[in-house]
Amino acid sequence: MRFTKAIDRFVALQAEAASMLMILLVIIMCMEVFLRYVLKSPTIWALEFTTFLYGMHFVLGYGYTEQFHGHVRVDIFTAKLPQKAQDILYIATTSLLCLPLCLMLCIWSFDNAWQSTRTLERSASAWGPPIWPVKIVMALGFTFLVLQVSANLIKRITAGRTIPNP
Repeated sequence: MRFTKAIDRFVALQAEAASMLMILLVIIMCMEVFLRYVLKSPTIWALEFTTFLYGMHFVLGYGYTEQFHGHVRVDIFTAKLPQKAQDILYIATTSLLCLPLCLMLCIWSFDNAWQSTRTLERSASAWGPPIWPVKIVMALGFTFLVLQVSANLIKRITAGRTIPNP
């Protein structure tokens, strides 16, 4: 289906872009280690900034992980079921539990990002960087997760129609 393939491509591209945050994180951490232990002159911002980078990288990876069914699943019981029963159980649990939960997280994260942006929220640390951009990225990460959960659900529903009854 074109719609689900477009979501898959989009989520994969944004995840590849987000993976570049790790390069910046490694560079900053190496610089901080050098400054701290060799020059005895640590920065006040490196640890907090890398925490932000890692958090954004982590949240932006939710959708990509979902695309390949990489989230933790307990399938010791469902693996023994016939494929049609697995499809029905997946559709039911995703529709009734996973998708609503992801939607709530998405809505709440956008509300949190909006409140943070409206007040130009800053960290309470000595460095005091703005944290509203990080919250916006986190809301986007939950949006990508909702899109991917929806795409996987649509794929499973349409695949279930093509599986012949035993």
